[in-house]
Amino acid sequence: MTMARIGLAVDPATNDLFLAPDGNLAVVYDAEAVGQHVRQRLMTFEGEWFLDVFAGVPWLDQLLGRAYDSALAEAVVKAEILDTDGVEEITSFSVRFLRDQRNLDIYGIEVLTEYDEEVAI
Repeated sequence: MTMARIGLAVDPATNDLFLAPDGNLAVVYDAEAVGQHVRQRLMTFEGEWFLDVFAGVPWLDQLLGRAYDSALAEAVVKAEILDTDGVEEITSFSVRFLRDQRNLDIYGIEVLTEYDEEVAI
């Protein structure tokens, strides 16, 4: 049996909470909540959150500031996505390293959730 999920909505443009038209904090449910949780996990650096220093992606320890290893980058990010509660599988995923900008660009992520809905991250 699948449990209902609820979370506070985050504006993807600003990464801030926002208010619904009625003045209350906006919320997301089920598949959208799972997708938002994936996005939050990818944006968290491992060790950043004091309550769980193992939460997040080991950006500094394994990916950034080293020679780019595409297989390692893809494996680490995919592992974080698949470790998110409610994610059943990754249906779309792209990663590229922009050497001139020193940027790892992860895009086109879509996951299938336990609600049998596909969500774009």
